[in-house]
Amino acid sequence: MIACLFPPRCPVCGEVRIPWESSTCADCAGRLMFINEPVCMRCGRELSDETKEYCDRCEKSPMSYIRNCAVWRYDRWMKKSIADFKYSGKKEYAGFYIQNMAKRYGSQLLRYGVTVLVPVPVSVKRKRYRGFNQAELLAEGLAGELGIVSANLLKRVRHTQPQSGLSPAERKKNLSGAFAWNQRAADGLQNLPAAVAVVDDIFTTGSTMEACTKELQRNGIRNVYGICICIGSE
Repeated sequence: MIACLFPPRCPVCGEVRIPWESSTCADCAGRLMFINEPVCMRCGRELSDETKEYCDRCEKSPMSYIRNCAVWRYDRWMKKSIADFKYSGKKEYAGFYIQNMAKRYGSQLLRYGVTVLVPVPVSVKRKRYRGFNQAELLAEGLAGELGIVSANLLKRVRHTQPQSGLSPAERKKNLSGAFAWNQRAADGLQNLPAAVAVVDDIFTTGSTMEACTKELQRNGIRNVYGICICIGSE
């Protein structure tokens, strides 16, 4: 009855999903491109050369986190899906993303010893405008799937301009001093986790992931991984 009144929408194109039981509509079933091997052993970006272990970006600028995992390529279909999710209030899309994140990388994160998921924080201003933090929504849902916890161990202490359209150097500068340790959230945990995974929607240059990692490491968490919905090409 609910489905008749409020038919589920395809998380890719936004049209009514037929059949309703499927995760996407029939036309979009093969549109999203999963990330496949070979991938960079650091950022998780697809590689064109299977003999390489790291992408050119990670070879030139080694990152502090151990490894990042991404589900899909950030192409035009994923760009629309994420935009609708973040800016058009399509919070129901989170279930689709979480299901695939858990299916592809859940067991991997557990093997790494990850016990806490840490969402990338957004500013109070941005959260008020959107009505939610998309990374927090993803982290909470994924934590439930994996039987671990989500904790806001980081907080945004400075509102920054959107990262899109900025160069790698500008992105890094834009995020300087933007994140801080959230001691209140840490106090809510029984113990400081040995390994965490930072959760975000899009991975582009890795500036956000790096800034989060450094703040977590400054406060005693040495092993930092990452998981995101999608990632750009090399």
